[in-house]
Amino acid sequence: MSALRWTLLLAGLFALVVFQTSASPEFPIFGVGPQAVLIVICCWALVRPPIETLVMIPLAGIGLGLLAFQGMAESVAALAPIGLAALTWDAWQRERAPAPLAMEWLAVILLIGAATVLHFTVHAIAVELTTTGVNWLAALQTVLLGGVIGNMLVGAVVYWFVRIPSPRLPRQPSEPRTAFG
Repeated sequence: MSALRWTLLLAGLFALVVFQTSASPEFPIFGVGPQAVLIVICCWALVRPPIETLVMIPLAGIGLGLLAFQGMAESVAALAPIGLAALTWDAWQRERAPAPLAMEWLAVILLIGAATVLHFTVHAIAVELTTTGVNWLAALQTVLLGGVIGNMLVGAVVYWFVRIPSPRLPRQPSEPRTAFG
């Protein structure tokens, strides 16, 4: 990837972090503002090369930690499993033919749902440890449920904004493995 593309990627990530911290809460879906950074990184993880996602995750976590007054460690930890998903998806794609778009789209939506649950859990545990506690029942009913549904709905649309300009490069299948080598 060229220096210009990396510069554009990082500038876009910075703009997305600023959008999430400033404007995203003003557009609640099911009572919760969508997590734009999480949604885009999930889409990016399954569409683009994993190296891009692995660079975006810590930078997004640091940006969210600084601008959203969240802990940086919690923000990076909450986004880290997306990197594992990107590496797993890439390895799976290399072993087989590229997944059909419908399967990739479904995988992105499921990844967004799982990442939202993990993101909520990490931040709720951090709040539990650093304050007087969390009303878990109320948080599960309002924040988690609304967040999962809202993020998955937004992600179903955002996926196409990441997928359409991204080329579908044919993957080279690896050599068949035998018992001896």
